[in-house]
Amino acid sequence: MFSTGPGTQPDRLADALADGPFSRALTLAIDRSGLGLDRLRDRLAAAGAAVSTTTLSYWRTGRTVPARARSRVAVRILEGVLDLPPGSLTGLLERDPEPPPVPVVRWERLWGRRGAVLRVLNSFEAAYRTSLVLVSLHEAVHVGADRRLHRLEVREVVRATEDDTHIRLVTAHGVGPGCPPRLVRTRYCSPGRSETLAEEGFTVTELVLGRGLDRGETAIAEYEFEFTDDRPDFSYERRFRNAVHEHLLEVHFAPGCEPRTCHAYRLDSPAGPETPVADLPVTRGLPAHVVSAGVTPGILGLRWEWDGP
Repeated sequence: MFSTGPGTQPDRLADALADGPFSRALTLAIDRSGLGLDRLRDRLAAAGAAVSTTTLSYWRTGRTVPARARSRVAVRILEGVLDLPPGSLTGLLERDPEPPPVPVVRWERLWGRRGAVLRVLNSFEAAYRTSLVLVSLHEAVHVGADRRLHRLEVREVVRATEDDTHIRLVTAHGVGPGCPPRLVRTRYCSPGRSETLAEEGFTVTELVLGRGLDRGETAIAEYEFEFTDDRPDFSYERRFRNAVHEHLLEVHFAPGCEPRTCHAYRLDSPAGPETPVADLPVTRGLPAHVVSAGVTPGILGLRWEWDGP
């Protein structure tokens, strides 16, 4: 255990306000004030700036920086709450570099320039801010004894790239025309606007998070689609708009109805070429699965072959 003299903390704060970074100056100023994050949130709210304690914590640790105009206004109010000279914190933000944006590919890269679903996807993006990127993805596909896809269970971790973001856009595609999947369950989010292209077999749906996220904040979203396919299925694909840290794809086959072979593949675009990833063992009672780390934008999928007709 050790202690510091009464003049040490103000000196450290003065140095941080002069030299930065923003996160260190904010941390020292909060420590000097003796205010907890809950009280800071309440005082900001009383002044007309709604900032969550999670966001304040991220600013303190440097995990995110106040980048948008609304956040900069909150920082100016925070200077007064913390009894700091006007412009002392906002001045540091002008000097601190912002983290680089997360590259997100265009929908055309994933669905092709003539894809019928492009009109719907682009209309959703034009109407709403969909600035959420995937961080981690776990999905389980279930295939019945009739060799058809029955359902898809998904658990995602998403991160906001802009403040006040709460919309996640998901697309599901049936195997045949006239058989669009149905969203049947959500958790930690709720269904928003949805549009179905029945003839093409597409369903595009918004998932609305439980609260708006500020830049850098993460959230979990779970959802389930039920398939209505009228013919056997031979593959499943996932399209990635941004690089993802981790992806786990499982395919569960009905016991006693396993395919003869199963393999994972990758495409950079629907036009190919297809790159083999791995041959997967198929064992009764166990899902065939593939785990990928550092997934880059493109298409990952599994394809299987059945014995007999």
